[in-house]
Amino acid sequence: MAVAIAAARVWRPNRGLSQAALLLLWRPGARGLARSHPHRQQQQFSSLDDKPQFPGASAEFIDKLEFIQPNVISGIPIYRVMDRQGQIINPSEDPHLPKEKVLKLYKSMTLLNTMDRILYESQRQGRISFYMTNYGEEGTHVGSAAALDNTDLVFGQYREAGVLMYRDYPLELFMAQCYGNISDLGKGRQMPVHYGCKERHFVTISSPLATQIPQAVGAAYAAKRANANRVVICYFGEGAASEGDAHAGFNFAATLECPIIFFCRNNGYAISTPTSEQYRGDGIAARGPGYGIMSIRVDGNDVFAVTAATGGPKARASSLSTTGACGIMMPLHALGLWHLVSHQQELSTAPKPKGTTKPILESYLNSLFLGHSRYQLCIHQDAVRREKPQSNLNRESLI
Repeated sequence: MAVAIAAARVWRPNRGLSQAALLLLWRPGARGLARSHPHRQQQQFSSLDDKPQFPGASAEFIDKLEFIQPNVISGIPIYRVMDRQGQIINPSEDPHLPKEKVLKLYKSMTLLNTMDRILYESQRQGRISFYMTNYGEEGTHVGSAAALDNTDLVFGQYREAGVLMYRDYPLELFMAQCYGNISDLGKGRQMPVHYGCKERHFVTISSPLATQIPQAVGAAYAAKRANANRVVICYFGEGAASEGDAHAGFNFAATLECPIIFFCRNNGYAISTPTSEQYRGDGIAARGPGYGIMSIRVDGNDVFAVTAATGGPKARASSLSTTGACGIMMPLHALGLWHLVSHQQELSTAPKPKGTTKPILESYLNSLFLGHSRYQLCIHQDAVRREKPQSNLNRESLI
């Protein structure tokens, strides 16, 4: 008792002793603490197998002072199904998707790529005020969308147009939203690329980064309370993961055991800040275990791996069962401009990825289809190469 009172006196004036330590001293029957009687000996542990009882921790006692160095712990591996030549590495991991579904994956990716080119050129010509391309990230969109049920709720950020496209969102509504014309469901009140569709369970995108993360957790918790058989998926980039809303959302999802999938697209740049200036350690995927979230790191350029990680039995079971949230981090190589605001801006001023000279969609589709012996799809390289920008687009054809 005297030790606890002395600790309280020390802690209260200068806050020099943590509250956790104070509670440990007050804990009745705690072993290894000096008793108040001066002639009594310190109580010893009965054996070396006794484990510490710190709240919320699972650890063992050690007798050697040793700090954990972040650079000596092996990083989380990257899961993939195909190699760079499009061959299945492990036959047991082959998703065995039907041909019709693979064709839809291909169609959605190429259609998204074509729409990006048209709207990107429209922004450069001053016809729309803002646009963000999806070059190089098409596989993460359609691969994850193919694994979800149509009733699963989607919270997107900026670059999830492929999810809506896979759910058969009409091209006319994409164009109407970016142009803000009379056909726009939002009546022109939103910035371009801020899509939303209630019928397709796609929550309208908002501009501030990471605000969708705690909102998605709340929606997942509501679905859990209602015993609804649905999963919430929340997309965000590695830049948004540096926001406070992300950490709050992760913690709430873990403690409330919400049926949610956190889908982080890590292209290495955020808007213009490289990852080397954002965080240290083993990236964003390594944060998941610290919050108690089941996590995996997946090759974002492997659409089969994305599909398996998003909707496979392990990922979906972990979201629907009492184990709660599941985190997926997708490292990928994006090609294209991050965001365009002013049409007077020169192209050379926009941040570009380093070391990328060949259109990644061309290489990606080649490795996806041409090398896969199961599907034997004959796709010509010229069909997926991006054409040069045209300066005389027909305005009426875009509206």
